[in-house]
This record gives sequence, structure tokens and C-alpha cells, in this order.
Amino acid sequence: MRPSRAVGASFGPALLALAWLTAGDLAADPPTAMASTGGPPPPAVEYTLDPSSSALYVQVHKDPATLAAGLSHDHVVTSTGWSGRVRWDPADVAACAVSITVPVSGLVNDEPAMRTRVGYDTLLDDGQRATVKEHMLGQDQLDALSFPDITFTSTGCTTSGAQVIVAGTMSIHGVGKTVAARMTITADGTTFAAKGTLSANTTDFGFQPYSALLGQLRNLDALQFTIEVRGRR
Repeated sequence: MRPSRAVGASFGPALLALAWLTAGDLAADPPTAMASTGGPPPPAVEYTLDPSSSALYVQVHKDPATLAAGLSHDHVVTSTGWSGRVRWDPADVAACAVSITVPVSGLVNDEPAMRTRVGYDTLLDDGQRATVKEHMLGQDQLDALSFPDITFTSTGCTTSGAQVIVAGTMSIHGVGKTVAARMTITADGTTFAAKGTLSANTTDFGFQPYSALLGQLRNLDALQFTIEVRGRR
């Protein structure tokens, strides 16, 4: 697949995956430690995550060592239309349960506000964004027709100081990969908030980073996912 309009590299797998930003930003970052009200912890509660007040996105970077690197861009891909639930018991962290489903068709790449948010100093016009999305959803990348969803299902949680390591299986392009996210979690029995990051590679999910011009323009393998979610009972 050859790039058009000198757009450069398109995005590899997009998040979770949990990697996704909905139309609204978080009103505020959650605290940096699990909240304590001074009273007994709330019992195990199942929370429904709210995309309108959550952020799920993934970043991928161009390979600066290629001859055509000047024609390509770093990318940020966010999600819309996703759903998720969390079962959380502060007295039994190991029993956590998290499930998230992201429709590949709802992935949105390189929105101007998001590129500014993550610190990119260039914006893509509508034509460039459309070309990147076409590459991203293509058969040799996410293959949206064959694999319409990206999913994450937790397998367990462990504490690490004031944070929680959430382990689970992320499935992209029909391939499941064990991943772990270091999260800051707060919950009071009515509301839930979690913030953290995880890393993975395109090749973890069975395909190569996007490339063109005989490899003189390509993406790096590494992917950086950011998870900032809120929910209610």
C-alpha cells in the first residue's frame, strides 16, 4: 500500500484497545492514590464505565531513521462507541474484574485537539486524516472487516504501593496478548476512576508496523496506550 498526498505512516493497532479518547475530556485527574474516607471500605461494586467522561487513546511514532521520515507523522488514535464494566472491591483487590470492548469502526485518528493534547506540533488536514484511517483499517493492519472489535479482559489485580497492576488479555487483529497496566484507582461505592498506561508492540498482535516506499517510510513497533476512565454504579 502506497501513501498518498505525502501523508506518511499510518497507525498500527489502536487500543484497547483499552489505545482511545471520547468526545469529552476528563473533568479532572483522579487522585494519585487509592482514596480513603476514614470509614470502612465499600463492598464489592460493579461499575459501568462512561465514555463521555473517559479517555482511551494510543500513540504510535514514525521511525525517524528512515529516508522518508520527513513525509510521515506521529499519530494518536482515540476511540468512540466503546463499552466497559469494572467490578472492584478495595478489600479484595485480587478479585477485580475488568472488561472493555472497542469497535474498530469507532476509532478516530489525529483529531486536532488530541494532537495538541499529546504535544504534537503539526496538524493533519481532513484528506491526510482520511488516508491514514484507510491505511489503519486496511487488511494488512487492523483489518476492520475481519476483526471488528478490540477487547480487554482482566485476569487479576495486584497492589504495588499506592497503585494497582491490572493484568489481562488484550485482543487486537484476532490475536490475544497478555498485558499489564499500572493504574491509580479511586472508588467510593458510587463512582469509580482509574488512570494509567500500558505498552505493547504491533508485532505482538501478529502484523508488522505500517510501512511504504520499500521501507523508507514506516512506523516504529512500539505502542503507548493511555487509560483514563470514570464510571458509576
